[in-house]
Amino acid sequence: MNEHLPVFGPFEVQGGVDELEPAVAVVRVAFALTRTQLVTALSMSFAGLGADRTPESLTDDEVRREVEGHLAAEAIIELDHQMERDEQRGFTPEQQRAIDVLAAAVDRAFSPDSEPLPLQEPRRGEGTVTLQTEDRGEVTVPEPEWCVGHEGDSVGHFTDIGHAGEPVALEFDGRQLMVARLSWGPFSELRPEPYPVVDVDELPAGLDPQETRELAARVGLYVGELYRLANEADRLRGYRR
Repeated sequence: MNEHLPVFGPFEVQGGVDELEPAVAVVRVAFALTRTQLVTALSMSFAGLGADRTPESLTDDEVRREVEGHLAAEAIIELDHQMERDEQRGFTPEQQRAIDVLAAAVDRAFSPDSEPLPLQEPRRGEGTVTLQTEDRGEVTVPEPEWCVGHEGDSVGHFTDIGHAGEPVALEFDGRQLMVARLSWGPFSELRPEPYPVVDVDELPAGLDPQETRELAARVGLYVGELYRLANEADRLRGYRR
């Protein structure tokens, strides 16, 4: 569809200046843009060039670099914002396991010469489990009877070791609307969990027993609201009992 369009760039590699984490790959992205999109991107980038520059002073090469740079900057800024949001809200154990799998996929796709992240091969004893860690080697820790296991988990740091119970899901029409499970991160330093909690998807932190009961009460009230809406829908449809 776009074979007939002229191609410009990339002129330079954007990003790669994070002081806390080094760049590991260069990703090239091609955009097919309308004239209005090009003008908008250039206008937004031009606003940051300084008062000494005028639109008439831009060379063709500068126009192309400014458009390319603006598109790259917007993407990198949005990634940074999302990383900040993720850091503030945290992840449930289930979400973290999914992130670990995605991280392993990134290592495979963008670092073909690197070894994939190793996976746990847990060994169980009487109420214990032996796991591998990056910082402490092999460790043996207590494992509660409700933990569903660590098979398939990525090897991480000792403080990342956590236990997760069987998920309890509210399902409707083949979709999960709410998922909750017992969870416990006994060695976590970022968010200490001296006792097991209840993790609920979409909530940033685990709930203690009283908070879980409060959530259950609110769900019960919501059930009543659903029945009310169903009756209202019947009324609007002219339903008569």
